[in-house]
Parts: sequence; C-alpha cells; structure tokens
Amino acid sequence: MKKRKFNLPDPSLTMNVAGLISIGLLALHSAAGGLFFLKQLIFILVSLVIIYFVYKIIDISFYENFSHLIYIFNLALLILLKFTGSTILGSQRWLKLGPISIQPSEIAKICLIIFLASWLTKNPIKSFWDIFKTTVLITPPAFLVLIQPDLGTTLVYGAICVGMLFWAGAKSIELLIILSPVFTAILSSIGAVLFHYQKGIINFDLTIPVLLYFIVLALAVIVYYKAWRSPIIATLIFTLVSTNIVVMIFKTTAWGLLKEYQQKRLTIFLDPYVDPLGAGYHIIQSLYAIGSGGFFGFGLKEGDMTQGQFVPEQHTDFIFSAIGEEFGFVGTLFTISLFVFLCIQLINRAKITNDKFSSLLCIGTLSMLLFHIFVNIGMNLSIMPITGVPLPFISYGGSALLVNLFLISLIIKTSSERKFSKAYYGGGVPFDLHRG
Repeated sequence: MKKRKFNLPDPSLTMNVAGLISIGLLALHSAAGGLFFLKQLIFILVSLVIIYFVYKIIDISFYENFSHLIYIFNLALLILLKFTGSTILGSQRWLKLGPISIQPSEIAKICLIIFLASWLTKNPIKSFWDIFKTTVLITPPAFLVLIQPDLGTTLVYGAICVGMLFWAGAKSIELLIILSPVFTAILSSIGAVLFHYQKGIINFDLTIPVLLYFIVLALAVIVYYKAWRSPIIATLIFTLVSTNIVVMIFKTTAWGLLKEYQQKRLTIFLDPYVDPLGAGYHIIQSLYAIGSGGFFGFGLKEGDMTQGQFVPEQHTDFIFSAIGEEFGFVGTLFTISLFVFLCIQLINRAKITNDKFSSLLCIGTLSMLLFHIFVNIGMNLSIMPITGVPLPFISYGGSALLVNLFLISLIIKTSSERKFSKAYYGGGVPFDLHRG
C-alpha cells in the first residue's frame, strides 16, 4: 500500500512562524518558569487544533461574502463585553464563557481585517470621500475598545486601517489629512514634554508650537486645493481642519480624563529616570537587561536580571529584554530577522496575487504585525510609550497567539484556493491595487 505523502502548506511561511514561536517558548521558559511555558504550549496546541478544523471546513469565499455579518458580530461582542466583561487592573477586556475567558478586542482584529478586505474589494478607493467612509466604519469598534480602556489595541486598529487604505489606493497625502487630528494631539503633547519640566513633573498645560500646527494645516490646504470642485470634499477638509483646532484647544482637558498612571505610561519613555522607582522602573530594568547581554548573551537561564525577575512583565510586554540578556545581540538580531523575513513574505504574497481580497488580507495582517513589533521592541528600548502591546508569536497569551496564527492560516489558505501569478515562483508581473 502506497504511503500518503505529507505536504507542509506554504513551507517558508510556516517554518518562519514556527521559528518565532520556538524562540518565544525558550524565552518564556527562562523568564517565567515551567508553569507559563506549559500554559503557552497548551495555548499553541489548542490554537492549532482550532485553526486546523476552521482551515479544512471554511472556504475563503465565506469570509468575503459574509464580512458584513462578521462586522456585526464584532460590534455585538464588544458591546456585550461592556456590560458583562470582567475588569482586571482597571481595564474591562475579558469576557468569561464558562471556564473559558476570551479577549474580544483581539478577536476584533480578525474581524476588522476581514471586513476591510471585503469592503475595499467591493468599494475601491477612488476619491477622498471613499477614504472618509471607510474611516467612519472602523470608528465604532475602535471606540468600544478605547473605552475599555485599551489605547494600545485602538492604535493597532488605526494602523490596520491606514495600511489597508494605502494598499487599496489611498494617497499618502490623503491619509495624512485623515490622521492630522491625531498628529496634532501627539505633537502638542510631546512638544510640551520635551521642553517643559517642573521638578520632575511633566507639564502639559502649554500650547503646541505654531509651526507644528501649520504643517498639519498646510497638508489640509493642499488636498483642499486638489479637490476644490467637490462641495462634499471641501466640507470634509474644513471639518478636519476644525477638528485639529478643537484638538489643539482642548488637548489639556482630554489629557486630564486619563488617570495619572496612564499619563505616566504614555510619557515616561522620554525620560524614565524622572520616576525610576515608579513608572520608569520597567523601562530602566529592561535597558539594563538588554545592555548587560552584550554580543552573545549569558545563555539560557543564566541572565541575572531575567532569573531574578527584576524586569516586571518580562513574560508579556518585556519578553524582548529576556531575549536580549540571555541571547545577546546575536539572539535579538536573529529574532528581528525572522520578523523582517515574515513581513517580506507577506508583502510578496500581497503583490503577486490576482485577487484583491487575498492581497488586502496580507496587507492587513502585515500592518497589524508591524505595529506590534515596532511598538513592543520600542517599549523595551525606551523609544516608544508603554502601551501593553505584546510581541507577536513570542509574548505569553492565548488570545493574541490564536489571532496571529488564524490570520497566517487565512493567508496560507488563499494561496491554495485562489490564483497567484508566477512572480513569486520565478516570473510574471506583480499585481498592483493602487489607483493611478
């Protein structure tokens, strides 16, 4: 009897993800001990079983055809969380279903990527109005996550939307206008932090330098000039400019709505030594751990900072510090290289597919992973605010792991069900979604 040959689906992508998960398990075993290692291993096995059955049973066309129902399910889950969710450490993020706890904001990432991929396939970007409509559609789920409160995940939604809009044909200048109120808020806050300290306390009661605001305003004028013949577009531009002005005026009031620990978490990365035993402690300990690792590191279970549990949350938000201390520069470079290769693979698959929905799925997943990678590693190196964003496939956590693996499985499934050009395999012309 002839033995059936086992073929690994999309070997390069599968092995890349397997490598990242293996690094995560090693780092977790060293940084948090056997219990967290065992629980993460169970998360991995359960996730693979769930994904296997979903992979075999549901076709890609189902996600595209019923994306509107997925969007409604997403909103219903987030609303249900608001009324029945469990509050942990001041955030209402967990929904208990009997013995199982799920994090709807993580599941919402899948729903958002699928919905936007289908929406942008059926409603291609042809004007600034199309961009605005798409932005309005993601506002409800983003707002429901923001009020949990979960600023980090809300920013992930924004990154996903921007990446997919750009790939669907939105021009950079148009995206900058949509994001201009956010830039105004960030720049005004950072401007105050950089130039005004009073006895170690960061003061935000100062206005943004005029130049920064006029840069944002100038971008609005450019787009308005190009779209002046459309009354709808003109109204939108003026609305956005007005929003920038409102954000600038009321930024101090909005900042005051955040709790003190939330304010510190968002600003302490600029100077963690302002509060070395409080909000800055995580960052300082992480920097010490990574710096002490040197070129080759101390070796598995040999790092003093990691083994002494001197880095808080080193199994989740700050797991990169454990890799830096015990595997050194070589280990961190290898980890980052795997992430870079993963991103390149997703871009290649997005470019070569002849199917818009599949291409947008790749870019949505890429946008989400890039944001997570950049912010998490930046947190560990004190170049980004502490927002509680985990490192994909490496940080401890079942919900995030399931979401990441599920999205990768969708991309693998598209390669088996839908047409790809020969560009990836040695020739052909890549598929391009951008409008002229």
